Amino acid sequence: MTPAILARLGLAASGWLALLAMSLPDAAPLRVAAVTAFLLVCPGLAALLTLRPGGPPGGRPAAILETALVTLVLGLALTTLVAVALFLGGAFTATRSLLALAVLTSVLALSSLRPGARNRDTEVHAG
Repeated sequence: MTPAILARLGLAASGWLALLAMSLPDAAPLRVAAVTAFLLVCPGLAALLTLRPGGPPGGRPAAILETALVTLVLGLALTTLVAVALFLGGAFTATRSLLALAVLTSVLALSSLRPGARNRDTEVHAG
């Protein structure tokens, strides 16, 4: 397996690990750190990797900063959308919102790993 595939598998598992951390006592430092890191980074990174199939740009510090900022903003936006939808549906709990985000992150992270996923190169192919 390539490092990119392992990274996507780890990203897909991150939500489930954060959900597992919810079984720790309230306000436990590990629980707070795991859930906060997941909510801020993982849904946004999974969405960004889905939107940019070639992977995030690397090398230049400006590209790395741009990727980090877009990841953070997408993560906050997805977290807010899930929370508002659950509030409006009258079904909001922290566990349910984390479960919904874990499913969403897994689907987004694994969507390009399936056979027949969208082509990653920009060349035009005949046929």
